[in-house]
Order: sequence, then structure tokens, then C-alpha cells
Amino acid sequence: MTDATRPPAGQPGNVRPPDRPPVPRPKRSIMVMVLAGFAVFVVGSYAALAFTQKQLGPGPERDEIPGDVRASPGGYRTFHFWHSGYHGGK
Repeated sequence: MTDATRPPAGQPGNVRPPDRPPVPRPKRSIMVMVLAGFAVFVVGSYAALAFTQKQLGPGPERDEIPGDVRASPGGYRTFHFWHSGYHGGK
């Protein structure tokens, strides 16, 4: 049984067989690194703002919607808006 980490006898460890030449990798350009840094900055900033629940400017005025308006059929975000009854089945 041969060990997979050691080369066979008679072959040095660095020599590749002729049917498997080394494949050169393209180098990363400066622009790729700049765009990756900018993407990390934008996503990190958005995550920090979302985590702290801060806003960059003055927030909109929010009114409270009464419960009877929200719960009425056809009202604001009701169960009846998403579900209109029996939809069949198998």
C-alpha cells in the first residue's frame, strides 16, 4: 500500500507529470480590490445602520392606525386581504 502524501519511488516531490501541467492563475487587478473594498464598506454601513436602528435624515411622521380599521374586512393589512376563502385542494 502506498502513502498518498509521498511521491512514488524514483520521482521527486515537485515534478508534475507531463499530462498535468501547472495552470497559471490570473492576477487580481487593483480595480477588483477597490470595488471589493467599496462593497464591504456599503454593506457594513447598511448593516450598522440597521443594527442600531438609526436614520440618516429626519424620519417621516408616522400616524397610528386604529385597530378597527386594521381588523375590518378589506382594511389595512388584514387576513381577508391575503385570503379570500376556500381555494380548493386535492
